[in-house]
Amino acid sequence: MKNLIFLLAFIPTLAFSQVSSWRNNPPQQKVETPRIQPSVPQRNDVSRWRNESPKEFNRPVRTRPGSNIIVRDPWGWNNWGWGWNRWDMWGAPAFGWNFWQPSWYWNDWGYRQPARIYVYGDGKRDTVRGKKPIISFGLHKTTDDQFGGFFTIGNKGYFVMDFSSTFEIDRSTYFPYGTIDRVDFPLINDLVKKRSVYLGAGKRFKRTGVHAMFGFGNERVLFRGRDRVGEITFPKSNTQFTSIKFGAIRDFKNFTLKFDTDPIRGYSQFGVGLNF
Repeated sequence: MKNLIFLLAFIPTLAFSQVSSWRNNPPQQKVETPRIQPSVPQRNDVSRWRNESPKEFNRPVRTRPGSNIIVRDPWGWNNWGWGWNRWDMWGAPAFGWNFWQPSWYWNDWGYRQPARIYVYGDGKRDTVRGKKPIISFGLHKTTDDQFGGFFTIGNKGYFVMDFSSTFEIDRSTYFPYGTIDRVDFPLINDLVKKRSVYLGAGKRFKRTGVHAMFGFGNERVLFRGRDRVGEITFPKSNTQFTSIKFGAIRDFKNFTLKFDTDPIRGYSQFGVGLNF
């Protein structure tokens, strides 16, 4: 009992002793005495490159063969490229003299063509014209009711490709095992489904080009009849073929006209495309 009374009397004393001394004596900002660094004698170890350019940048000035365009190496570390030092290795502009910058111009046909503008040390400029390939996309129609598209790319020499297909809507009921000797309904015109792809090359003479193309495709023919319910179709023939076409293109400023004929398949086609 005496121990319990002593413990109850000692607890308030403990609680009072847990109050921080910061309440009566707040911490003060510590003042540090600045330290004096001993002086270090200066050493004469600055690179001479700061006053003298290294040998790499004192090479003789080279010019592009057949012209007075000054050649400068890319980023100044190898012998490849003319004027590529217009841009640094991160793609940012590298300002200075004797560089080239990309540009463009309109040629006599109205096509936008790439060019380079070279800037020399004396401030003079020289434009070197390049040639951007003429690209055409277009649509065409054939005399045997096919529709399709074509693509050409190139200047004097060009690549040409086209695709054609029939697009007649088939509303018939198809019987894959039907034969002509079992027909009990009147026959009407055949249903013909054609599809072909042609590839070729050509040569331009100013604005007019001529080309030859080699192609392959499929021609599927179905017998077609009609009863009281509607149309009925069943197989007649299914053939793969190869063929050739000859044609010409005529360029204008913003579009191209294209004409082709296939002497083996016996049809011609006419198309119109946009130039890019």
